[in-house]
Amino acid sequence: MTTLAWWLIRAQFRTRRAATLLSMLAIALGVALGYAIHLINDAALADFARAMQTVQGDPDALLAARNSAGSVPLETINDIARDPAVLVIAPVIETRVRIEPARTPVRLIGLDVFSAAAVMPKLLPRQSDRIAGSLFDGGVYVSPALLGQLGLPAGAAVTLRRGDQHWATTIAGDLPGTGPDDLLLVADIAWVQEHFGPANAVSEGRVRLAPATDPASWRAALAERLPTDLLLRAPDDESARVSNLSRAYRVNLNVLALVALLTGAFLVFATQLTAVAQRSTQFALLGVLGLSPRLRLLQVLLEGLAIGVPGSLLGLTLGYALALAFTQLLGGDLGGGYFAGSAPRIVPQMLPALIFLALGCTASLAGALYPAHLNRVQPLAQALKIGFAQRPPADDARRVRRLLPVLLVLAAVALTQLPPLFELPLAGYTAIALVLVIGIASAPLLTQNVFGGFARRSLPAPQRIAIQNVAQAPLMAQVAASGLIVSFALTASMVIMVSSFRVAVDHWLDEVLPAPLYLRSKSTPLPQELLAALTRPDAPFARVEPSAQASLTIDPQRPNVALLVREIERSHPEARLPFTGPVLAPPVGGIAVVWISEALHEIYRITPGQTLRLPLLGRAIEVFVGGVWRDYSRQFGAIAISRDDYQRLGGDFQPTDLALWPRPGQEAAAIAWLAPYTGQYGFEVADAAEIRRLSLSIFDKSFAVTYALEAAAMLIGLFGLAVTLAASVCLRERELATLGALGFSRRMLSRAVMLEGALIAAVGLLIGLACGIAIGTILTQVINPQAFHWRMSLHIPWPALLAGAGATLAAAVLASHFAARQATRLPVAQVLASAQ
Repeated sequence: MTTLAWWLIRAQFRTRRAATLLSMLAIALGVALGYAIHLINDAALADFARAMQTVQGDPDALLAARNSAGSVPLETINDIARDPAVLVIAPVIETRVRIEPARTPVRLIGLDVFSAAAVMPKLLPRQSDRIAGSLFDGGVYVSPALLGQLGLPAGAAVTLRRGDQHWATTIAGDLPGTGPDDLLLVADIAWVQEHFGPANAVSEGRVRLAPATDPASWRAALAERLPTDLLLRAPDDESARVSNLSRAYRVNLNVLALVALLTGAFLVFATQLTAVAQRSTQFALLGVLGLSPRLRLLQVLLEGLAIGVPGSLLGLTLGYALALAFTQLLGGDLGGGYFAGSAPRIVPQMLPALIFLALGCTASLAGALYPAHLNRVQPLAQALKIGFAQRPPADDARRVRRLLPVLLVLAAVALTQLPPLFELPLAGYTAIALVLVIGIASAPLLTQNVFGGFARRSLPAPQRIAIQNVAQAPLMAQVAASGLIVSFALTASMVIMVSSFRVAVDHWLDEVLPAPLYLRSKSTPLPQELLAALTRPDAPFARVEPSAQASLTIDPQRPNVALLVREIERSHPEARLPFTGPVLAPPVGGIAVVWISEALHEIYRITPGQTLRLPLLGRAIEVFVGGVWRDYSRQFGAIAISRDDYQRLGGDFQPTDLALWPRPGQEAAAIAWLAPYTGQYGFEVADAAEIRRLSLSIFDKSFAVTYALEAAAMLIGLFGLAVTLAASVCLRERELATLGALGFSRRMLSRAVMLEGALIAAVGLLIGLACGIAIGTILTQVINPQAFHWRMSLHIPWPALLAGAGATLAAAVLASHFAARQATRLPVAQVLASAQ
């Protein structure tokens, strides 16, 4: 039996090289995309964890302020240090500074070298042989990666600047324990505190506990005694936060890769079905000679596995190559913006590779399952006499086929109403799978009902033959149409989703960019010199709006929430924020008002009219939620507060950004006026049009992977159509030869086959378009709000969809032309003689 199985597999591969190779490539493509996405994200998370371990060290707890503008009082640090359970607490000051003349801010970490040695050994500096002295003499120590960027030797004088504060110092050495991508500065904490603050406070305290202490119990006990504006985190919280940061994006890409693998499985199904149909007489002969139905079923499954194993191995190799290429082109976040500037090292591991190998083999086996079942139940006598023939379904089966699409539609609609599970739109993804099943199940009904009427009309013979073949809905035609349904539905849905998102972002940019000119300091405070100059009469600006940005920690295991302090009029906030619903007036009593972004409303279930206690300005402050506004730039939420409210609460307003309205006709003069400040302080100045172009460019880059998936799906669908149609023609060689003997010319037969292919493609494209619109609606109205917390209106780009459908139909006609050439390649007499 082993010899027979191997002989049949080898004969199948030899006689159907093109179809088998395309099936392998389809499986390989699905495995490659999924494996590449896994490798990239796994490497990016590992790279982030390594960088965090370098900076954070290995503490048992981290004490920090909930507000990024806040700090931890030294008094609190000293109190914790006196706890008998605390082995050491390492105070840290972390801020962002600019090294003149470089323009990009970098992290400056001030530490106490004695306590840091126990908690953060990789940040310990190494004194240069060229410099006499030590860390306490006021020098800074630069990571090798940053030292290479600066191109400065040890001993070089540098000036660190943050807003109006600056520190003239020297490079005293390097940081040998940091990684190749770490851009860091380290100095003694006293020097950092003296030049940049905060006074009598630090940014963080990193705690190492005594060996006999239970960290979780100690953290729980201390958290109850801490002020509300301070937060005690576990060291794993930061990894959880960054994992949550990109989790929805990763899951979305992996689901799309699984759809590509599903399409590959469908091509295996088409290949194996046509192979079973073409060899039905051979299998029937083997059955008569003693090959049992069970062994015939296992033989087809084994052939499917013979496609899946090499295809999956090829996919693993291709996935590794794609991961290397994507990290260089798009970074470790695949363009999502989560690990900007990261190009992590790709290190394959055995277990994930085996899992993706098993996925590819499972998809191939799933594709071969139904053809194997047909091979098992095929009547031997009928197959020996006339070859493969599908038995007509019974009346009960017909009724089930008619009811199945309706039931599936109801199930899909119900799934779209379910909330996310584990903060992921799993029900929405299931609804998408059901939509694809609905499309495939409706193909026979559409072909029979639509083309059945045309077949009864008086038409030229080639057209009537083609329409009758489609109307009768042979299994091969259904398979070919279903392949296009899956691939075009995926493509159309992604085009709809991306177009809807892009249009929404475009309109949103119109609302959030009211000024002609913008200045950004990259999160460092603007110097008073510039702010004062803007108020002088000679400044070429009719209006200036400063704004500041900080962040709040609401949930330690979630990414921070942005805090935006802006020039907003409490009575008319809609003039500056794009609200999605009604704006509520604050209650009487002078309570501060905040306006939350749509993402914050979705994640934390905060509603307008609610009163919150936010960790602001070193204490918990009660605020009133006045409305929800749309924000496509901060996926994990933002809170906007007016400058007047912030200062009335005691906040120190330190602007980091400016919106500028130049006087009419003085746009060029305004940019020239800002040039000395941008050169001295490294600010970025851009007009609204430039910001729009950059934003949309980033948007397009973040969807580059989905464009690749769309192209892959369409290629697989077209390959499936070509393979299935060619096999269908081969099965009907005697029928076509009989028509030739009755007077049909080769040209007439070619036209009939090409028309049949065009009709099948038209059916697939029509159903695929309907399914694509349904899936696009689910992606836009369910997946995006649940996974990314963004809502948008549905926008269907009809010109792009119709152009894609036209191009696909033209490609299908070309594929049909290939099948038509096969149909007429042999002389009629030879075909009829071989059939005797």
